[in-house]
Amino acid sequence: MKLLVVEDDPLIGPAVKAVLENAGYTVVGPLRDAAKAMRLAIREKPDLALVDVFLAGGETGLTLARRLKEELSLPSLLVTGFDHRADEARDFAVGVLRKPFTPDALSASVGAVAELLGGLRPSSIPSSLELFQGPQEG
Repeated sequence: MKLLVVEDDPLIGPAVKAVLENAGYTVVGPLRDAAKAMRLAIREKPDLALVDVFLAGGETGLTLARRLKEELSLPSLLVTGFDHRADEARDFAVGVLRKPFTPDALSASVGAVAELLGGLRPSSIPSSLELFQGPQEG
C-alpha cells in the first residue's frame, strides 16, 4: 500500500514516514503544503493520504482532503492534535487520527483504514482513531 504523508511539522512528518516504512508501507512525502501534495498525488497515485488538518500557509488539510477525494478519488485519513469537529469531514475523509499517538497506534490505524478500504471490518481500532462509516444521510 502506498501512502502520501502531508504534515507541516518538520519533526512529526519524517517520524510518521519512518514508522510507516518500518511497518512495510511505501511512503511518499512527507510534504508540508497542499499544492505540492496535490501534484505528488497526481504523479504517484497513492492508495491513502494521511493529511494534517492544520497546514502552514495556504490551503488547509480539510480542503486538501476534499480535493484529493473529489478530483482523484483518493481517500484521506486526517491527523490532528486539536479538538477538531470531525463531522465536517465525514463526506470526504475515512477518519481522524488524534495526536499524540504512539508508533503502534499509527501503524494500527493505517492498517484499520486499509482493511476498511478493502471492504473488510477492521480487526482492531486504536483509541486515537475515529473511523467514519461513510457519508451520513441528511
